[in-house]
Parts: sequence; C-alpha cells; structure tokens
Amino acid sequence: MTKFIFVRHGESIGNKTGRFLGNFDGELTELGRRQAERAAEYLQSEHIDAVYASDLCRAYETGRIIAAPHGLKPIPDPELREIHAGKWENEEFTKIDELYHSDWTVWQQDLFNSRPTGGESVRELYERVNREVWRLAGLYDGKTLLIATHATPIRMLMRYWSGTNETPAHWVGNASLTAAEYDNASHTVKVLYVSENSYLEGLETNLPPNV
Repeated sequence: MTKFIFVRHGESIGNKTGRFLGNFDGELTELGRRQAERAAEYLQSEHIDAVYASDLCRAYETGRIIAAPHGLKPIPDPELREIHAGKWENEEFTKIDELYHSDWTVWQQDLFNSRPTGGESVRELYERVNREVWRLAGLYDGKTLLIATHATPIRMLMRYWSGTNETPAHWVGNASLTAAEYDNASHTVKVLYVSENSYLEGLETNLPPNV
C-alpha cells in the first residue's frame, strides 16, 4: 500500500491574470506562496517519505515549501506536468474562447474527450500521469509520498478512482490536498479525501467563471 498526498500548486501568475498556462513556466504569486505555506503547516505532523513534483516552477516551488519542514527536497518529474496546451499556452481564457471556440467548448463540456488546439489531449495526459503514479506506487510500497502537481492531472486521477467515464465535477483549488491509498497487490485505489483546503482560512482563490 502506498499513500499519496496530491497538492495542487498555489496561485500562479496565470491564475491571477486569467491565463491558461499549460506547460508555460509561470511562477507562484505572493498569495500562492502563502497558500503553500499554509498547506505545509497543515502537513507538518504528517509522515512523508518523499516528495515528487512537476518540474514546472509553480508546482515545484509548492512542493519545495511543503517538503522543507520534513527535511526533504522535491524530485522534479516532467511526467507530472500540467497538460501541454498547444496554441492555448499562456493565452487569456477570453482569447481562447474567441480564437478556438469549438475546441474550448469541448474542453468545458466534455473534458476527458477534449484536446487544446495543437496540444496534448486530456486522455493522453491522463495516461501519462496515471502510469507515472502507479510506477511511483511500486517504487515506494508501504511509504507516503507527496505529489505536487496541477489541476488537470488531479482531476483525471479522480476520474480514474471513480471507476466511471464521467468527467469529475469537482474542482481542485489552489494549494488544496487530495489523498489516496494505492494497493499494489490488488491494483485498487482507496480515496481518503478530496480537495481539502480548510487550512487556507480566507486565502482561497476561486475558479474564474469562464473556465
């Protein structure tokens, strides 16, 4: 059994300015760092054996902040990146809707079967991240790992855990935590909690209405 604690990065400059970053390497805002610090405080008493993080700086920095009290440093892992968004990279949401309306509509209405224009499909992202998490589960059997990543990877893992073909309705907020236990013998997953962020206490960021 491997326990995973997934954290979505704190607020990024893209979140603040209404842009779809994808693989564009946007940094955390000051609020984003404060959110990560709150998550670190919440997890300070949790035993964590290792920390892996998307190598994009907003996720890596979030992982670094949470790892520090445990005497750990994140291991950068490009397999845990956000979706490669093609022509949407670092573009304003309103511009995406204007320039690529058809693809953007599919993204909003049928996420799992969508593909950012010229980019990686959500199905491809799901396969990439799911494969990597199971690889790590095998490497760290009996351990607890923190995974610092992005919204779409966590949402697609949630879809896998549900055992359905429905795109999950849950949104995972900045610096929120989602935990699950992976049973390497039976290849099953037990979800412990989803999008926990009570520790933010007024530092929450909200999903833009046009996403």
